[in-house]
Formats: sequence, structure tokens, C-alpha cells
Amino acid sequence: MTLTGRFFNPGPVEVDSEVAQAMLRPMIGHRGPEARALVGRLQPGLQALFGTARPVMLTTGSATAMMEAAIRSGVRDHVLCIVSGTFGERFADVAERCDKQVIRLHVARGAVLEPELLERMLDGPPVDAVTLVHSETSTGALAPVEQLIARLRRLDDVVTIVDAVSSVGGIAIEADRWGADFLFAGSQKAIGLPPGLAFAVASERFVERAGSIDDRGCYLDVLDLLQAAEESRFPQTPALPIVYALETQLGRIAREGLATRFARHRTMRECVEAWVARHGRCGILAPPGRRSDTVTALTLRPDMAATTVARDLASRGWQVAVGIDADKDQLIRIGHMGDVRPEQLEELLATIEPLL
Repeated sequence: MTLTGRFFNPGPVEVDSEVAQAMLRPMIGHRGPEARALVGRLQPGLQALFGTARPVMLTTGSATAMMEAAIRSGVRDHVLCIVSGTFGERFADVAERCDKQVIRLHVARGAVLEPELLERMLDGPPVDAVTLVHSETSTGALAPVEQLIARLRRLDDVVTIVDAVSSVGGIAIEADRWGADFLFAGSQKAIGLPPGLAFAVASERFVERAGSIDDRGCYLDVLDLLQAAEESRFPQTPALPIVYALETQLGRIAREGLATRFARHRTMRECVEAWVARHGRCGILAPPGRRSDTVTALTLRPDMAATTVARDLASRGWQVAVGIDADKDQLIRIGHMGDVRPEQLEELLATIEPLL
């Protein structure tokens, strides 16, 4: 594996040289037998990452494309959006732009909606869908989606839509067992690929819902995406170089082993926690027990500017991200996901410490 080990953006992540090399393979006809064989070879690895026996849908686009697909194909009229960060709010914004009636349930930034709080709110305004963010990339918080979905199942005819963009590939996902009706991700985060592909799995219940909705659009119609996955074909002209990279990366992930891969990501989260506890010069935004294994948001002292720290790191050859929007100068976001190793993360942390 060849990585510089100095790129810790929380997506896009650094791409291994073997995976990047795979993108140089020659083009093939995307409707021919070679393409169908290629799509078929992708399914077992994708199903393992999503924890599903159902077909995993693929489209050329960012993860936001699958977010919009879920809204257009799965929301009839009213949707409850759980908002605890930037990407929870993006769900609400996409739904409003798709002419859906949005009810926001705001949670403190950096926190997550706890099952007990949801329990007290189940008698709220009627909705036909609920959106959840598993790993909130803007805050590093990890929501207990399995427990939340279990409680939402008590609501009659409500589908659950889960953003797992920065968790698929770095944290164990069990879409079928959790009962998620639609769960999606993108290629550029913990899976360890360049941007450009989006993936999703839909439950039979979601598919039935989609069949009852007329205005599903064209490019992102979930029924069309599902049929393509079932028939081992591309739904549209694909970004073939990234698909080639995906095939190579799925093979590498299989060789590492999912349990080992998830343990490596967990070790990196624990490494950051131990480092913060040891020196105490910064904090972690998300509370203990609700922290993502793939991204950490560090809180700085009031007299420090995150943009200055990031700029100083960049001058030393390291890449991290600052907060988004209002958090821009308050947070340093470290993406410890994809193919990065704990020892590379430790080198980054040693470089950051004198700057704090």
C-alpha cells in the first residue's frame, strides 16, 4: 500500500496507488457483456459493506444524488429530518427543494438524538418518512441508528432514510438487521475511492412506497436504479475509471477483512481520544460513546483559530479540514478513514500538538 500518510481530509480521502492505477484500464462498452460481468462482480463486496442481502444500487454522482433519490422516491408529503449538523440540515434542504413538507428536529450540534428523547416525540406531527445521519461528518458524532429505527418502526407507514456516507467502509453497517428502509453512501470517504459514485440499498417496504409515488424523476428513480442492480447493469453511462477502482478496492478490503478494517478505524478513534486526554490542549466535540470511528472534530481554545492551525499544518505538508459554516474557525476535523493507518495518524497528532 502506498499512501503519503499526510492527507487527513474527512473526504475525499487519499487514494491508494494500486487503486488509482486501476483507473487507467481501457474503456469498455457500458451496455455490453463485459460491463454486466463487471457490475455482477461488484455486488458481493458492496453487499458485505452494507450488511445486506439485497441488491446494492449504484449511480454516477455524489452521495447527495442518493439523498435526493431517497427523498423523491420515498417521501409522499411530510418528512421529519433529524438535524444535529451540516448533513442533517442538507437532508432538510434537499427535501424542501423537492417540494416536501419538512419538520426539523434539532439536536445540539455535536450531540445525537438519543432513543429516549425520540421516544417522547413519537406523538408529534404525522410524517411519512424520517431522515437520520449515522456518522455526521461535520461534527464527528455517531448516532445510534439501530435503536432509533427500532422505535420509529412503531409509527405506521413511516420509512427511514439513513445517510451513512462517512461510515460505510469504516464502521460495521447492518442495513438489513437494523431495518433501514434506505441507506446510502458515497465512494470518497471510508470506502477509500475518488469521488464520483454513490451507492444505496432499499428495503422491500421502500420499494413498495416508491411504486406509489409518481414524481420520482428520471435519473434518480429508485425503481430504475434497483432494476439495473438486479440485472447487473449500469443504470446510466458510468464513470468507468472509478468503477474499475471500486472493483480493485473491494478486493483489497476483502483481503484485509471487514473485522480487521473496522478494528483499525476504531483504533484510530481511540488513538485521538487518548491523545486529547493526555495533553488536554483541545477537546472533542462529540460526547464519549457517540464518537465516529472515521472522523473526529477537535474543539480549540477560544483564542485559537482553526484556519490558522490548518494553514500551519499545510505549510508542513499535512492536510486536515476546519469546521463547516459557523464552525469554520472553531473546529479541526480529522478524517481517519479509508486506508490510512494508526501510525500515520499518530504522526499527524504529534505534528498538531505543538501548534495548539
